[in-house]
Amino acid sequence: MFRQSLLFQFKHGDHICVFYRTSESLREVLVPYIAEGLRRGERCFCAQTPEICKQLVFDLRFLGVDTDSAIRRGALEIHTVDEVYFPNRKFEPNVMMDLLLHSMEDAWRQGFSALRTAGELAWASEGGTDCDQLLAYEKLVEEIFPGKLVLGMCQYNVDKFSPEILERVINTHRQHLREGVPTSLHSGITIRTPNCWTEIVADRLVLNPNYYYVVQRRRPAEILGWGMAPSFEMANQQAELLASLAV
Repeated sequence: MFRQSLLFQFKHGDHICVFYRTSESLREVLVPYIAEGLRRGERCFCAQTPEICKQLVFDLRFLGVDTDSAIRRGALEIHTVDEVYFPNRKFEPNVMMDLLLHSMEDAWRQGFSALRTAGELAWASEGGTDCDQLLAYEKLVEEIFPGKLVLGMCQYNVDKFSPEILERVINTHRQHLREGVPTSLHSGITIRTPNCWTEIVADRLVLNPNYYYVVQRRRPAEILGWGMAPSFEMANQQAELLASLAV
């Protein structure tokens, strides 16, 4: 079914996007992502399709999460896309930014360790204006997240966006996950730094997998090194050391 913990670990200040093709591959990331936030005492705020809203509660219960208690004490908020992104029947980036900042402050005041968000963004594929506004909003989020008690995951169905738009999405996130078909053996994450791309891959079907990494200089394109580590944290640290050479 689903992993009890994330294959790739995230920290406060991270702004991640996940590229997926099926609801099952999305849930394999989303469910442990939210479950981990609840275990860490964070407030988890979700904006999902009605189908995923219902399935998320079921999947969390399958992992042993007391969703009724989490919802009652405000640790878990599950909303539809329309409720969050279109409160006035249109997408307004400034309204969304105000909501995000208010939610961050409120989570801290209520005693939560951080705010963790997850939002479905396939709706932006239906209109060019919405997409441009969304990417402008994503750029603002990318700028304010570092150093804050917040982390966010943005969900993009790759079959609904053009390659050009997906490239722009990548440029507004420091990290992006790629989830393949459910039968795929591996999952990968790409981490962007000013001078490098780091690619980390692991076997998604193994309980304690090895993590393989490659670090590439962006300009000029050049492989700086690669290796293997027993944990994502160690792989990331070793990759960061290699990337530090590309100055």
